[in-house]
Amino acid sequence: MDERWSWAELMAVSMSRLMRDGYFGAVGAAAHIPMAGLRLAQLTHAPNLSFMCGGSGGLNPGFERLTESSSDFRNLVNSDFRYSLEDVVDLELAMRFDFAFVGGMQIDKFGNVNMSVIGPWDAPKVRGPGTVGLIFLGAFRRSFLYTEHHSPRVLVDKVDFRSGGGWLDGGDSRSKVYRKGTEGPEFLFTPLGVFDFEPETKHMRLMSVHPGSSVDAVREATGFELLVSDDVTETPAPTEEELRILREHVDRDGVLRRYGPVPSR
Repeated sequence: MDERWSWAELMAVSMSRLMRDGYFGAVGAAAHIPMAGLRLAQLTHAPNLSFMCGGSGGLNPGFERLTESSSDFRNLVNSDFRYSLEDVVDLELAMRFDFAFVGGMQIDKFGNVNMSVIGPWDAPKVRGPGTVGLIFLGAFRRSFLYTEHHSPRVLVDKVDFRSGGGWLDGGDSRSKVYRKGTEGPEFLFTPLGVFDFEPETKHMRLMSVHPGSSVDAVREATGFELLVSDDVTETPAPTEEELRILREHVDRDGVLRRYGPVPSR
């Protein structure tokens, strides 16, 4: 186990590395890890990447002190521009976003996301905030999923309520429902690893395991039969330069460092 960096920092770095220069996207409300990853990408290999804080409407917040929510008013102070909620919805419906980072109470093997209820609809065990921005998963060109809790209760075989559509029932089922130009989730980021989706079945697949964890530990913590890539690797650790930029120019207060090292099982 490497305690030089936290699993949240590793998640942010992993997200950053997969961003492309020129992307335009958005994050949800509880999205400080993706926000850190996107800001890190802007300061390294993707200076022309742009993103919007969905909760506040701030475009490209130039923070050095990471907030714990994109809805925090401090994200507006150094933003390039502030969109209204109506503008955000228009951009989503017009399929202008190249990507969005989203999470949920449950995520299933095909990348469908639940933020509404756990248990029966008419007698739920847990009631969440509802679909919120997840309903627009049919309008983003691509989506990236993340969760701060890798457990069988979060990563489930089938979500109790489909608040946002991933690859729906797998295979080509998504293409029969959504318009052309919108794809399902590309990757899932968790405290234990990074996942993609098998091209034919669209079933979630383990792509890399974080240092300190293992394939068996990931399987044990997942609530469905997990596919494992033939060339599964260990997630590359943050470089000294990535950590320096992250800690000195993105997260000076150490919000991500509070999470501790990668969980070992």
